[in-house]
Amino acid sequence: MDTQSISSILKNSSSSSTSTSTADATTSSGILGKDEFLKLLISQLQNQDPLEPMKDQEYVAQLAQFSSLEQLQSMNTTLTQNAQYSALLSQTINNTMATSLIGKEVTADSDSVGIISGSGADITFKSADFALSGTITITDESGRVVRSLQVSNLQSGNNSVHWNGKDNLGNDVASGNYTYQINLKDTNGQAVTVSNYRTGTVDSVKYVDGQAYLLVDGAYIPLSQVREVKAG
Repeated sequence: MDTQSISSILKNSSSSSTSTSTADATTSSGILGKDEFLKLLISQLQNQDPLEPMKDQEYVAQLAQFSSLEQLQSMNTTLTQNAQYSALLSQTINNTMATSLIGKEVTADSDSVGIISGSGADITFKSADFALSGTITITDESGRVVRSLQVSNLQSGNNSVHWNGKDNLGNDVASGNYTYQINLKDTNGQAVTVSNYRTGTVDSVKYVDGQAYLLVDGAYIPLSQVREVKAG
C-alpha cells in the first residue's frame, strides 16, 4: 500500500474519530495553523496501515515543510510590523521637524500662491532658457481661471512676476489659495522648461491625514516639497 498524504487520509478514512479530528482541525478561515497541522499528523499516524507504517523520511519531510512555512509566515509578520513602525517613526520625525521651521525662511517646490483680498503676490519660478514670450494662467481652488498674465523677455534662471490680486475684469479676487501654470516660448517658438517654487517665511503648520503642511505667505505647502531652509 502506498503511503497516503494527509489530504487522502482525511478524504478516504471512514473512522469516526478521524472525521472528528478533521472537523476540529479545520479553521473557519480555511487556513492550516500549527495546532491544526499537528492534529492532522496525529490522525495520519493513528490511521496508518500497521503492516506498512508511514516512512520516517516522509514524516521528517512533512515536519520540515511545515517548519519552513511557519518561519516564513513569522518573518512576513515581522517585516510588516517593522515597515509600519518605520513609517510611523518617519512621520513623527517629519511632523516634529515641521514645527521647528516656524519663523524660518524656506524655499519649496510650489505652484500656488496665497492672496489676501485687496493685495497682490509674487509668482516665482526658474526658467531653463531665455523666454521671448509666455503666459501665466492663474486659477482658483475650484479650477476656474481668474487671471491670465502675459510675460516677455525673461532671462534664464530665477524670475519673479508680480500679480496684483485682480481678475481679468479688474476686480479684487477673494482671499485664498490660487494655483498658477506657466507656459514659456523661446525665440523659435519652442517650449521652455519651467520649475515653480516659492520662498517665504513659515507662519504656522497644520496637519492633514498625519501629513505636515507649512503656511508660507498665505499658501500651504507640503513639508516634503521643501528644498532649502534658512535661519529666521
